[in-house]
Amino acid sequence: MRKSTFKQDQTWLYSVFISLAAATGILSFAKVFPAWNVVLYFLTLVVLSLSAGMLVWVYRKAKEKPRPGVSAAIAFAAFFAFACAAVFLVNNVMLKEGNARLAALIMSCVFALFFLAGAAVLLFGCVKKPGERAVALLAGAAMLLYAAYTAVGPVLPETYEHPYTEKTEVTEGKAMVQTDAKLIVNADDSHWWGFFNQLADANAFDEESMNAYVMQYADTGVTDIMFNIFCQSSDVPSKIMTFRGDLYGQTEQNGAPVDYSPYYGLNAIYNTQKKDIFAVWFDACREHGIRPWISLRMNDCHDPDGTTSLLRGSLFYTARENGWMIGEEYGYYRNCLNYAVPEVRQLMLDYTREQLMKYDVYGLELDFMREIYCFDYIHADSEEIVAVMNQYLRDTAAIVKEAAEKHGHEIKLTVRLPRDIDQAKVFGFDARTWQKEGLVDAITVTPRWSTCDSMMPVADWKKELPGIEIWAGIETLVNRQAEGSTASPEVARGYAAQYLTEGADGVYLFNYMSAGTVNARNGEVYDTCSPDTVFTLPRRHIVTWQDTVPAGWEPYKPLPLKVKKNSTAQLLVGTGYIPAGQTVSLLIGTKDPLQEGQLSVAVNGRACDSPCETELIGYSEASVSPVPGGYCEDGTYIYRCTLPDASGLPNLLTLAFTANGKPVTVSYVEVDVGM
Repeated sequence: MRKSTFKQDQTWLYSVFISLAAATGILSFAKVFPAWNVVLYFLTLVVLSLSAGMLVWVYRKAKEKPRPGVSAAIAFAAFFAFACAAVFLVNNVMLKEGNARLAALIMSCVFALFFLAGAAVLLFGCVKKPGERAVALLAGAAMLLYAAYTAVGPVLPETYEHPYTEKTEVTEGKAMVQTDAKLIVNADDSHWWGFFNQLADANAFDEESMNAYVMQYADTGVTDIMFNIFCQSSDVPSKIMTFRGDLYGQTEQNGAPVDYSPYYGLNAIYNTQKKDIFAVWFDACREHGIRPWISLRMNDCHDPDGTTSLLRGSLFYTARENGWMIGEEYGYYRNCLNYAVPEVRQLMLDYTREQLMKYDVYGLELDFMREIYCFDYIHADSEEIVAVMNQYLRDTAAIVKEAAEKHGHEIKLTVRLPRDIDQAKVFGFDARTWQKEGLVDAITVTPRWSTCDSMMPVADWKKELPGIEIWAGIETLVNRQAEGSTASPEVARGYAAQYLTEGADGVYLFNYMSAGTVNARNGEVYDTCSPDTVFTLPRRHIVTWQDTVPAGWEPYKPLPLKVKKNSTAQLLVGTGYIPAGQTVSLLIGTKDPLQEGQLSVAVNGRACDSPCETELIGYSEASVSPVPGGYCEDGTYIYRCTLPDASGLPNLLTLAFTANGKPVTVSYVEVDVGM
């Protein structure tokens, strides 16, 4: 009989690796909670794969099988390939990157069970001596700990280095409403292409035909238009960046076939007709009392997975070749330019100067919400990246001043930033320094895209940055990215009324673009989101969440709200000024149907009527029609309750939900005014 020893079987080595795998997995899973950390998860897979190889090695040694080392190497490679494929399928296919915690749970449990089985095989099928069995038991216990931790982890509260704090402010009446507040529209270049092609199809290049785009905004409430002329490449001729009109007819890019025929209208206007349609538009804006701006998307990263893209110019491929991007750890944003690279900053400054010296406009917008990931901020020194961006703003302000001297009038500078002034600084954007140095005239506080934000601290920005206009950004999507999630005019008015009451100097509409003709939704929004109209019409205030947050910071996400049995939970909802005589009602969503009397609701201490089941109606821009069930998840039961006395309510309402007898989870909340 073979003499088996602890040293000979290498069980000690296996126990080290299996314990290391468990510890690394736990660390990885904990870090995955706030953000999907690709590097750490990859490291976990490597260690787990090494452990799989060690498992095979120990097994073959114990069974006196030939070539245990070769078998271990094969096991390592096979397990690593399996693990990578499984992680990709779970995260990208099954969950569509929608729940990193659940993806980590599924994969961690799979791996834990695999190694538990391995420990059991060693314990009962290979090793015999008490010492060896003890090691196998310890290895199994380590994986049991790993499995238990990953199983309970997703149901535990998430922990953050910086917990969420309210920065809202109660105001009575309309005292803070700016009667001359702006209504700003960001005009996206994707809508111009169709309009340009219509001009080419009709061979209509006279000023009246070209001005049709601007005329759709005339005689509406729109005061300012941000013309987005740069998005990975330029919509106007440039010596610095690729001009899209010059891409027309190109058949190959990055070694792959491409079709840039959609640019035939832009090519016809600039290269064939030799006309400058943007110069015509800027003149038309001034003629009709609209302030024209140039807007630059400072770091657009659309189509990150494509070999080629209709949006890209040479900058993308130059940046990738030279390592000027922030890196794979940032997932969808991995191709964002790294502004810590001097060449990146200089190219953007050169393009900015080129366009401002060419076009006579009211102002320049730096759109850093496409995208805010301008640095490898997770690993960089925060003070260093802040210093770099502060200098970039100084350089830009100097260019703006130079252009103002050339054109003979002041030119404004504004920046789009995320909802919180302190979180913006984490990304590298120090608005307080800009205010002290007088670098910018306005800042748009805004979500990124996937939803409007129902609790942006506009009043806090106003307090922190005296002398700078603060504009409130309203996105086109609300709560989810599906049919029925587009903001209706009533929903847009709700957010506009809320932020105007907090003192916003302007309402900024993003993705409310029109091509050649204003659609019904946009037309009503343009006409009714100004201070003189927004408080007189019906509006809806939907509670949403924060869609852009730096790592380690808890996002604003008040729902779902769990109300314990025979207890009360509160929720703060911003509505803005509510005129006397207007009705106020609430829509409340739950995943389970409410029994009669199960939920009581009060607003600022005033009891509401009993909730009655009703239907929630969303809005789809694609079909321009109401969509039942919009704005909430499928399977949600909706109830309406009315507040009998709505007189004298402040702009921030405190909703109190009391669960009578059984607990209730509130997953959707909407306050309707005048509906």
